[in-house]
Amino acid sequence: MQDFIVSASEFIYNGFLYDLFFALGFVAVFFFFLWRGKYFGVKPIKSVLLVAIVYPSVVLWMMILYWIETGTFGGNNIVRVFVYMPLFAIPAAKMLKLTWMQACDMLAPATCVVHGVSHWGCVFAGCCHGYVTSWGLYNPRTKNFCFPSQPLEALTAIFIIIFILWREKKNNHKVDGLSMPIMLMLFGSTRFIWEFFRDNEKIWMNCSSLAFHALFMSIVGLIMYIVIKKHNNKAAAVEA
Repeated sequence: MQDFIVSASEFIYNGFLYDLFFALGFVAVFFFFLWRGKYFGVKPIKSVLLVAIVYPSVVLWMMILYWIETGTFGGNNIVRVFVYMPLFAIPAAKMLKLTWMQACDMLAPATCVVHGVSHWGCVFAGCCHGYVTSWGLYNPRTKNFCFPSQPLEALTAIFIIIFILWREKKNNHKVDGLSMPIMLMLFGSTRFIWEFFRDNEKIWMNCSSLAFHALFMSIVGLIMYIVIKKHNNKAAAVEA
């Protein structure tokens, strides 16, 4: 059985599949925003423009950060820059005449949508793999079975999307600015844990650089949540 799995994995290992899933991630997020805007009273074109402005900016910043860290361009890992989305949302919101909280609430699931789709391509490219095990996914680069970190991380992103949508529906899609910090806390904390199962370079206390990015993300999310929650409570008290 293992020989069959190895042969099948060797057969499907193809850079084209990785690129295909990466492209599908971008397609998915644009279709997602065509649908998402209506719950915020935003026209589909404006909703798509929001993600079209912010997401490419985030990807460019990802490449710059990787260059700062390593001195080379590359590092196709959006986890580095989830935390900067609220900053990129400021000029985008002004351009599209949205409030900052409205833009942040709308954008919160965007990176998770891309991650939940594109990360499946890492299975075929053999990157981002977990530690070598006697079971799991066959990795054509290591020629071994590895802990299935890629699909588990993708499924985690999908769970976060579902949770955010459930919470928004429960609150009748009222804009409160909390979807973004909730995403940062959930994704940051879970990715920090998943990093301990990935066979990548550790730089301190068995933590990788991406683990520290994830930890930073969750801390920023917690601070944002506390500050925005207090702001909302004060605004509600004034209205009362």
